[in-house]
Amino acid sequence: MSEDLKSEASEPLAPSSISPTCQLSIRGMPEEAPWREAFQNLILQLIVNCGRVMDLSQLDGVTVGFDYDDALASVDLGYESAIAKGYTNAEGLIGVGKMLRVCRNHTVKVHVVLNANVLMDLVNHDIETDEFWAAVNILAHELAHVEVTTWFESHSPDVMLTEHQGDWAVATMRDAAHTIWEEYAACRLSARFSQGETTTLSYAQGFETSLSGAVARARESIKMFRTHGNCSQLLIDTSRAIAMPLKMSAYLMGHLDGLEEELNLVKRCPSTSNNEMDKHFISLQQELRTAWEIRTSWKGLSGVDGIVEVILDALLTAGVEVTLSQASPGSSVRAPFTAETMPNGEADMAIVRMRRMLGLDPV
Repeated sequence: MSEDLKSEASEPLAPSSISPTCQLSIRGMPEEAPWREAFQNLILQLIVNCGRVMDLSQLDGVTVGFDYDDALASVDLGYESAIAKGYTNAEGLIGVGKMLRVCRNHTVKVHVVLNANVLMDLVNHDIETDEFWAAVNILAHELAHVEVTTWFESHSPDVMLTEHQGDWAVATMRDAAHTIWEEYAACRLSARFSQGETTTLSYAQGFETSLSGAVARARESIKMFRTHGNCSQLLIDTSRAIAMPLKMSAYLMGHLDGLEEELNLVKRCPSTSNNEMDKHFISLQQELRTAWEIRTSWKGLSGVDGIVEVILDALLTAGVEVTLSQASPGSSVRAPFTAETMPNGEADMAIVRMRRMLGLDPV
């Protein structure tokens, strides 16, 4: 975006789409810090400028906090939720920004919350540096979620804050797929607010970190299922393990599509080559691009069903068979016996094969 800003500096600026009621709150900023005013002014200026090229009309406000948990807790959702303010903090990945859907006068809006510490490069580095623009991209990415949410609310109002109707497994898979889609779309929109390779490398590193051990974690959940036998828990646990690398790859895919750069996972993320999940990422990119093309004309969460199919295929790679159905008796979740998904591996499978030979267990 830096080059665009420079080349268009002499042209009249487009009006910002931000509502006059939108407020910026910066919490926990040291009183004696010499960069206080510059930090606040830069964030305010960036929000306004993002509003010139994104639809931020439904932005409720932006809260930036040096204590991230405190910043999240300070936002009034307008409804009760035990999970809305949760964020990633596992497997080496820690969330630093969050878009919260809030209810204001019966209208869904978005409140953006950011960890102030990841924005310090706005004042620690010059505007010409990659580090400065990496911080800009973090802010722009969260603001991009406002436009993505606005698309959804325009074609499918009163869906996101309403309890799911119908089959539980369908709802679970669509929730996971929609999260993946939202990150892709936000990254694609915010890619223009970047410079150099820092942001791209960050997304690539996050993807590699999430992919490492993902299938193994899913299979550990299957082994635990052999004891507890709860199919709902099986789907939740394995989906959490498998959907994370799909989501992290969507960050990278969206960013590169926004920059109109080629996705070459072998080149950008060499540690992902020969991973059991590698075949699913090209399919995911295709489905994300399809969803992008029709992003303003979905009918509810069915718009992400192509992404759901990718998740189901990836779950099958890990060892879980899911058949989705809205009709009675509903969806089914199975974990066929394999050496990789048995507590004692091949030893347990030998017993299973023997029981099948004796006709004691179905094939």
